Order: sequence, then C-alpha cells, then structure tokens
Amino acid sequence: MAYSFGSPGAWIALAALSASLGCAGTKEVGSSGTAGRDGSAATTGTGGAIATGTGGATDGPPRVIGGDALGDAACATATQKAQQVPLDLYIMMDSSESMNDMTASGQTKWDAVRTALTTFIQDPASAGLGVGIQYFPLIATAAPATCETDQACGAYGPCGIVNVCSLSASGIVCASDSDCVGMGTCVRLGVCGISPGYCVPGGTGLSCTPTFGDECLAIPGYCAARDSCSVPSYAMPAVEVATLPGAATALVTSFTQHTPDGLTPTSAALQGAISHAQARARTYPTHKVAVLLATDGEPDECTPSDIAGVAQIAAAGFAGTPAISTYVIGVFGPDDSPDAATNLNKLAVSGGTESAFIVNTTNNVEQQFVADLNTVRSSGLACQYMVPNSTQDGGQLDYYSVNVEFTSSSGQAVTIGNVKNRASCSATKGGWYYDVDPSTGAKPQTISICDTSCTALKADLSGKVNILLGCQTIIVVG
Repeated sequence: MAYSFGSPGAWIALAALSASLGCAGTKEVGSSGTAGRDGSAATTGTGGAIATGTGGATDGPPRVIGGDALGDAACATATQKAQQVPLDLYIMMDSSESMNDMTASGQTKWDAVRTALTTFIQDPASAGLGVGIQYFPLIATAAPATCETDQACGAYGPCGIVNVCSLSASGIVCASDSDCVGMGTCVRLGVCGISPGYCVPGGTGLSCTPTFGDECLAIPGYCAARDSCSVPSYAMPAVEVATLPGAATALVTSFTQHTPDGLTPTSAALQGAISHAQARARTYPTHKVAVLLATDGEPDECTPSDIAGVAQIAAAGFAGTPAISTYVIGVFGPDDSPDAATNLNKLAVSGGTESAFIVNTTNNVEQQFVADLNTVRSSGLACQYMVPNSTQDGGQLDYYSVNVEFTSSSGQAVTIGNVKNRASCSATKGGWYYDVDPSTGAKPQTISICDTSCTALKADLSGKVNILLGCQTIIVVG
C-alpha cells in the first residue's frame, strides 16, 4: 500500500536502493550487496545485490523487484493521502531608478514586472501559496534626491559625485586635475540624453553616439546614506507573507503604490530577506520558506557590494538552520551588463536553486516574468512533504517503518533511502531525511528529499512520490 503525495515527481537515477522486506527495525543501503545476517533483510549499494521479497538475491546493478521497490510490500500497513509542505515566498523586489527603463514593448521594466506579479498572485494555481514582499532600496525620505555638496546631504552625506578624466576613453575616475596628467582635466561624468551610454560634457574621451539632438548630461550627485543599508529594515516586509488568494489585495495595493527610485543595495536587501524567511520558517516549521530576489541590476552600494560577497550571503542562508533557498530573476536589456546572467547565476547556485532566470527586455517581459514565477512555484513545492500523524487505523506512527518511494511516469518504482539529516545526504545516492531526528525523542513533521534525488525527481513531472508505512526503513550507508 502507498502513501501517495501526488508530487510533481520525477524519475530518480538513484541513490536509494531496493532491499528485501521486513516489518521491524531498519535495513541499510550500503556500499556492498550482502544478505542480512538474520536472513530477513539485505543491503545493497552501487552494483550490489538486491534481495527479493522471499529472501533470494540477484546479482547486478540496483533495480526494482516485481515492479515494487519493496517487493510485494506485504508489510505495508496503511495508506494516507499526500500533503505537500506549504510554500512561502518572501519577494525582495528591486525598485531602483533603472526599473524605469523602457522595454521593447514600450512599457517600463517596473510596469511590466508589476503587471506580471499581479497576474501571478491572482492566478488560481497560486492559491495556497504564501507570498510577502519588500522593496529595495528603502529610501530616507528626508534626504534630497540629488546633491552637489556634502552640506546639502546633511546627515545623509557625503555627496557622491563621479568625476572622470576628460580625454580618457575608458572613463578613468579622478578627484582632481592632478589625477589626469596627459588625459585632460577632471570633469563630471555624464549620461547621453538619447543614445545609451556614459559621456563627458565637453570632453572627447567618452562621447555620445552621433544622433541628432543628443547631448551629454552631467550626472547629479547622490547622498551616500539616502538608501538604507540596514539589514533589519529589509527583514521587515512591506506586506507580510500570507496565503493566497486572501493576501492578493494587500499585495496588489502595494505594487500599485510603490514607485522606483534609488540605487541597488543588494547585499543588505538579500540578507534582510533571508533573515525574515528564517524567522518565519522557525514560526511555521511545516512550511518551506524561500526568498525570491528580483532585480534589474548588479549591486552598487552597501557592503559587500560585489557579486562574490552577495553570493556568500545566499550560501549562508542555504546552509543555515532552517535552510533558506534563494531564487533569482534578472530583468536585463541589451545595453545592461554583459556579465549579468553569469553573476546572477552565481547568486542562484549559492542559494541552492541551480540557476537564475533571465528576462530579456527585447521580448515580452511580462510573459517571461510570469513563466519564471510559475517555475519557481512548482520547483519550490517539490521535494518536501508532511509526515503522516499516525497509521491508517489510528495507531502511533513508527518513524523507523517509513519508506519514500518514487514511481516514474513509465511505472517503475524505486525506493529512496533514508539518511540521518541534510548533512548526511549522499552526493551520488541522494536520500531523504526528517526535519528532526526521532531517536532524540523529537517528533518529525516533514520529510525532505536530498538535492541529488530531488534534481532527478523534478525531471519527470508526471512521476509520483509515495510513502509506504509499516515496512522497515531502508537506510543509505557507505
């Protein structure tokens, strides 16, 4: 009998291997195939023997016996309907000034993304999903939008002004004319009014594309502390995570009322988002909580301000307790950083989500963004499930007589072996683990599939994850 999760499952090129039946204790999936010493069980590993339900053994690679990973499953005692662990997403949304840039459709990035978010949260398929949001940067309203002197910034200074040598084709930054010997004078960096790119007003180094009416406009100064670098500020959501569809109205109102401004303090924003996600995961231990970082630019303020430093923040969140995954969606045009996709991929990989989603502004931004959100939703729901409270007849669940089984879309069943905890996951055999160790007297609430098994599982969306109750737990060892 099976405990069917109706998972978005997948074929597991696995990891956790078949063994003979038994109704007490545990069996080990080890590094060699040997029959159990009491004759009632067998262990198997890569290329090891697999025992049939009658105690026989067969040489060769791990495979399914009799169409069921646990033989005839005669020891299974109960079947209960599946429950996937609820998914909560804390969206950290980039609302920097560059989100006002135009896309090929004639919309700004901000309008396209705002519409996409509205479509996603109002989608009936998102019902049951928890969603909350905060924006970055958070801006001090008392600070002036631009500055020319430190005095103008007051407590939010100093005033940041970028000067470059007028004859430098690469835009060498300078503080005074003495920094520009042989390269002209030290002048304010500008931006072209029509054509894309930086320029020097009156200089010959950086210039605008010859376009009728184009001119080089000096870039105003910016108060250094106008944008917040306070991690606790970003850990406080604009709209708290709550379940859809009930949360939709507050979220749509927030999207509508917010407008882009400021620079890109990615490190503080991501650290705050992970902090809030971890706090929520502790409050709701049966939920999977993840961060979604949506951005159109690379970090340019707050410490660390480099990709490597921000990647370390994502990695720490994924390695933490509770573990928080970071999904990344980037919105970039042809004139944006050529390294954007590579750099955002580093953040996603460090955050445990394999790769970033890159939205190209030369195509339909709204459509791409919705599709990426849908992928995040389905990916986030995979590989973590609720532990049954009891057996079917109301008896106490034996945590050492639980097995996780995956049945592929072709009908082949494979048992995923159990490991002690996430740190014990096998890089080659995968596995599954409880959120807490029942041997300590704690009561497990969730079952998580190790990354190796999960990656292969998600490759077969028509497959199904089952839980067998009553059969000895198969353990991955070696």
